[in-house]
Amino acid sequence: MKKKVMSILLAAAMVLPFTGAAAVEAADGEGNVTISILSRYGDDTAVDAKAFREGVEEYKAAHPEVTVVDESITDETQFNNKFKTAMATGDMPTIFMTYGGGTARSYVESGLVADLTKDLEADAQWYNTFNENMFDMIKFDGIDGIYGIPYAAYADSLFCNKAMFDKYGIELPETIEEFEAACDKFLENGVTPLPVGDKSTFRGGHLFALLMAKRSGNEVALKLASREASYEDDAVKDVLTTMKSWADKGYLGDSITTLDGEGECQLFLTGQSPMTFRNAYFIGRVTGEMENPEDVVNMAFPYYSDYTQYQNAWHGGSSDIFSISSGATEEEKAAALELLKTCTQEKYMMQRNEESAGGYVSVLKEIPPLENQPQITTDFQDNFAKAEILLTEPAEYDPNAGLRDATRTAIQAMWAGESVEDTIETIQSVIDSE
Repeated sequence: MKKKVMSILLAAAMVLPFTGAAAVEAADGEGNVTISILSRYGDDTAVDAKAFREGVEEYKAAHPEVTVVDESITDETQFNNKFKTAMATGDMPTIFMTYGGGTARSYVESGLVADLTKDLEADAQWYNTFNENMFDMIKFDGIDGIYGIPYAAYADSLFCNKAMFDKYGIELPETIEEFEAACDKFLENGVTPLPVGDKSTFRGGHLFALLMAKRSGNEVALKLASREASYEDDAVKDVLTTMKSWADKGYLGDSITTLDGEGECQLFLTGQSPMTFRNAYFIGRVTGEMENPEDVVNMAFPYYSDYTQYQNAWHGGSSDIFSISSGATEEEKAAALELLKTCTQEKYMMQRNEESAGGYVSVLKEIPPLENQPQITTDFQDNFAKAEILLTEPAEYDPNAGLRDATRTAIQAMWAGESVEDTIETIQSVIDSE
């Protein structure tokens, strides 16, 4: 599941009209309460969308007294334009999708989002079903409250072709130092250890996040976002130095900036590369596309032996989050919460897990295993259960909406030849120019 982040300015001009609950003649009945939804789940194409839409239908059948107006649009640009218009006009949907982090914080600071803390505490049975880490992207330093319900999540881990390790007598790595030793041995045998397809620039951004998690947990990332730290921080320097070193040594291949993410996937799936770091959805591709999927094992990404306190920090977290408008009436808010409760039932999480062939990260604490669950899925679930800290790309916590893309582009330029120092200066300049 590819992480999606909106870059929206609160003062944006109107682009498309948002037909809110008051302006739409609903086709769902003649309810006494009307609530509206704006999400990226405009059709059943994606597994997450299909389950959510089925949950909405279940809610509507159980609550004929509520009219549900679903304004969702799958296309990202159209969704963003419609949401800009809603903010500009003040005609906010009752329920709307966000992705947390700095962008969501700006909505909260502008008074657009309802605090759900009391509602969640009043329904502790529901609240306690969630993995508490999944709320991290919708809670903010210096601001009390919880401003959304997590619905979808992701987590990057390391996939290893054990048969290739065995062929060359190489041990699976648990630490960064063991990882580098393994890479050296693969290179000695003419094998590129960890090809990265950074023509799709999110790949560099994700590796940066993985290593930042293992180097400093989420501490430095949060300080960067609050401006308590700059990108001159030692942790950032260490991570970028590691990334450049891996590229220079050949660990990441000789086509980093020209190979795309799918090409990278194919090298692993066809048995040409021994390692790849990927979201859990990749499990479905391993089990469905590889000739010998039983050769693949899943591991937590290696950790720095000097920073074992962050051994269980992961790149991941909630992605699709549903917030409720602060302008909703008490009746509308109650109806919206009940709808979200319906859509986050365990049965829908199990459905999503099954339809993803076990390549699914649940926002709930746990869901029952699949029948005939593949070992790689069990491995991932066991590994992820140990996660103590979840970190998204550091720039996604930042109030500067353009910083994520700027960081990814700077990393790509570093792999194309720029120095670590120039890379840091490029990223920091985006902040300094605010």
